[in-house]
Amino acid sequence: MNVNIPAPRLAAHHLPVWKYLDDLYRRHLVNREGTLASYIPELAAVDPDQFGVAFATTDGYVYEVGDVEATFTIQSISKAITYGLALQDRGSVEVLRRIGVEPSGDAFNSISFDEHNNRPFNPMVNAGAIAAAAMIRGSGLEERFARVQEIFRKFTGRPLALDEDVYRSEALTGNRNRAIAYLELNAGMISGNVDEHLDLYFRQCSLLVTTRDLAMIGATLANGGVNPMTNERALEPEYVRSVLSVMSSCGMYDYAGGWQFNIGLPAKSGVGGGITAVLPGHLGIGVFSPRLDAVGNSVRGVKVCEDVSSYFKLHLFEDRGGGRVPFRRTFRGNEIRSKRIRRLEDAQRLDTLGHLIAVYELQGELSFVETERVTRRIVEDRDSAAHFIVDLTRVMQMDAIGLDLLNTARRALEAAGKTFAIVAHSPRVSDGFQQDVHFSHVDFALEYFEDLLLRESGAATDSETVELAAFGVLTSMRPDSIERLAGQLVPRRFAVGEKLIAQGSAAAELYFLVKGRVDVTVPLPNGKSYRVGSVDAGNVFGELALFGRSPRTADVLAATDVEVLIMDAESMVEMRVEHAAAYTELLVAVGQSLSDRLRRANAEIGALSK
Repeated sequence: MNVNIPAPRLAAHHLPVWKYLDDLYRRHLVNREGTLASYIPELAAVDPDQFGVAFATTDGYVYEVGDVEATFTIQSISKAITYGLALQDRGSVEVLRRIGVEPSGDAFNSISFDEHNNRPFNPMVNAGAIAAAAMIRGSGLEERFARVQEIFRKFTGRPLALDEDVYRSEALTGNRNRAIAYLELNAGMISGNVDEHLDLYFRQCSLLVTTRDLAMIGATLANGGVNPMTNERALEPEYVRSVLSVMSSCGMYDYAGGWQFNIGLPAKSGVGGGITAVLPGHLGIGVFSPRLDAVGNSVRGVKVCEDVSSYFKLHLFEDRGGGRVPFRRTFRGNEIRSKRIRRLEDAQRLDTLGHLIAVYELQGELSFVETERVTRRIVEDRDSAAHFIVDLTRVMQMDAIGLDLLNTARRALEAAGKTFAIVAHSPRVSDGFQQDVHFSHVDFALEYFEDLLLRESGAATDSETVELAAFGVLTSMRPDSIERLAGQLVPRRFAVGEKLIAQGSAAAELYFLVKGRVDVTVPLPNGKSYRVGSVDAGNVFGELALFGRSPRTADVLAATDVEVLIMDAESMVEMRVEHAAAYTELLVAVGQSLSDRLRRANAEIGALSK
C-alpha cells in the first residue's frame, strides 16, 4: 500500500519525541478501519484518510505530524468546554442541581434522564450538553454564542470559525435533540427559550478546529486552565477539576470504561473524528481521523492514544515507583559544617554538638505526597535534633497544601522548643512561613545555628583575643619555636569593612588572626561579591597562595574589628636562616593544617554522596 507520509519539521526532527511521533504516525496511518459519521450529511462528505496527531506541553511546546492544518467540526468535544463555562457562569451548586456526573450506560443521544434527581445523567451526553448550553449567560443568542466563541478562543489561542453548512445540517436534522430539550423543559430541568438553547448547542458543535487546537485544549486543561502559549486563563482551577472528572468517567461514549481501563487519561471525543486527551500537569493530546468505530470514536484516534499511553506510561494509575523523591540529600551539622574556619576549641565543640543541626535539602515539586514524606521525616528526627534547616532553593514548585504541611511541622517543632529555618532565594517563599529566621544559602543557615550552639555551650566570642600558643595550627610547635615565630610577626589592626587582601595581588604575607573575624569573598561581574567563607581568631590565612607562589584568588575583608600578626616574605627568609628548626616546625604545622582541612573536605564529600 502506498501512503503519503509528510516529512517531520527539519528544525526539530532530531528531538526524541518528534521521532516517536513520526514512527507513531507511520504505524497507524495504514489503519483504514471504521466508517464516517452519516447522520449529518456534511460529516459523510469529508476525506476519510485525513490523519493528524499533536502533543502540546504545559510549558508551551507543540509536536505535530500529519494533516494538522485540516479543519473539521469539533462536535461533542465542545461539551467539555461549555460545561466549564456553565460552571463559571452559575457555580458548581447550581450546575450540579441541573446536571449529574454519573455515566448513563446509554448512547450519547439517548432520550433518558436521571429520574430520581430530575436531571440529565452527565454533561457529556446530549441531554446534559443541552442543559449546559441553557445555562450560558447572555442577553440573547448572539451574545451567548459570542461568549462561547470567546472561551474557545482562550482555550485554543485563536478565534474559531463556524462551519455554516454543518450548522444548518445540524439544525435541520436535530429533531432527536429537540425532543430531548422539550422533555427537559417539560420536566423543569431547563427553562427559557428552548429553540435558542438548541441553536446555541448546534453552533458550538459546528465550530471548526484543527488537530493542534485539540492538543491546546488538552494542554490548557492540563495546565490548570491557563493556555500555555498565551498565558491567558480560560477556566478557573476548581472547574478544571470538575471538567476533567466528567471527561474521565463519561467522555468517550460507550467506551468510557474501556478507555479508562486501557488508556487512563481524561478525554473527550467527537463524531467529527477528533479526540482530546489530557495528562494533568504535563500534556494535551489531539488526534484527528474521521473513520469511527461502532460507538462513535475515531478508530485511529483510540489506537494512537493506546499506543502513547502504553509507551510513555501515562495512565493515571500507572505505578511510578511511589512518587517523586523530595530529598536531594539530608545530613547533620557534624557531618557537614559551614565554610567558616573556627578556632580549635569551637571546632571541637561542633564535632560534638553538630549532630543537633539537621539539614534537609529538597528538590522538584512539593505537593501533598512529597511534603508528607518530608514532614514525616522531620517529625521522626524531632528527638535527635534541636535545630532544623529546610533548603527549598532547588524546589521548582510548592502548592498551598505543601506550604501548609511544612508550616504545621514548623509550629510543632517550635512548640517542642526546637528551632526551624528555611533557605530560599525568593522572598515570596520566605514570606509564606511568616517567621524571622530565613536564609538565602544553606551555608549561612549552618553558620547561624553553629553560632547558636557555641553560645549555648559557653564558647568564646569574636571580641576575645587568642594567644599565639593557642592557635590550633601551632599546637605541634614547641614553646621556644612559637616564641621565635612571635619575634618575626608585626601586629596590625583593621576596622570593619577594611580589605586585608585584594584578589589578584601578590602573595607576600602570612596572617595570624588573633582577634575578630574576616570574610573571604569573590567579586562578581554585577559589582557585588559572594562570600566563600569566614575565618575566626585563632587561625592562619593566606598560606595557600604564599607557599604556592601564586596571586591571591579572593578578597579578604574585616567582618569585625580585627587584630592580626603578619609575617612577610623578608621575615620568613630571616627565620629560615636564623631559626631553621622553628621555621621547619612552622612549615610542618601549616602543612598539617592544610592536610586536616583536606581530610575534612573529603569526609564531607563522602557524607554528601550517601
